[in-house]
Amino acid sequence: MRFSLAAAALVPVLSASAANILVQVGANDQLRFSPQNITANVGDTIAFQFQNKNHSVTQSTFANPCAIQTTPAQGINSGFQFVAANATELPEWSFTVNNASTPLWFFCAQTIPADHCAAGMVFSVNAVEDGPKNFAAYQALAQSSNAAAAAGSAAGSAIGAATSAIASEFSGATAAAGSAIDSAAGAAATGAANALTDAANAITGLIGGASPTSSGSTSTPSNSGARVGGSALSLVAAIGLAALLL
Repeated sequence: MRFSLAAAALVPVLSASAANILVQVGANDQLRFSPQNITANVGDTIAFQFQNKNHSVTQSTFANPCAIQTTPAQGINSGFQFVAANATELPEWSFTVNNASTPLWFFCAQTIPADHCAAGMVFSVNAVEDGPKNFAAYQALAQSSNAAAAAGSAAGSAIGAATSAIASEFSGATAAAGSAIDSAAGAAATGAANALTDAANAITGLIGGASPTSSGSTSTPSNSGARVGGSALSLVAAIGLAALLL
């Protein structure tokens, strides 16, 4: 694995039959590798020339095209290679193929301001084109990850909105219930106070044993013994009513 500038010579080949294969990264301001899929032999060196912006060459697996490989070993990675708009020398990064029987999968890990892998910026070495794990299938899987991420984001937003709506409705219902309870409690308290006042007036009248006449004077009831017995009963009834109301 090597890093150099385009002005420098590529690493010498390991044997007379080994090849140096150049892959352009981001040529013509496009989010792509050129070529996108190559066939290489053991000992061949693949050199990636970064031509603009800020791209990477990051190894992944076929099943998870937009994440760096972690098993069975950590994937190789060029890191981000920034290229200024007026650059006169272009950075290169390379590695040597040591197993030609296993396909290798790569992507650009840049996500700012857009996800390059989800836009289809992927690359393969020795992909079996007539098999299910070919370059086209790998690129399609990478591009579908963008749709899955968008769907997940939309679902998260919908869940958040629903949660807020439920919370708002619950808050409104709670406030309405509280108001109804306060009103009911106030009405009950007022009724109890009025009942106590009526009971107190009745008790006062019974104890006093006199009631005003139409002329404003008072008269004493003729059956005072019956009145006293009735007053006692009325007092007990009034106290019992007050206890029930409270």
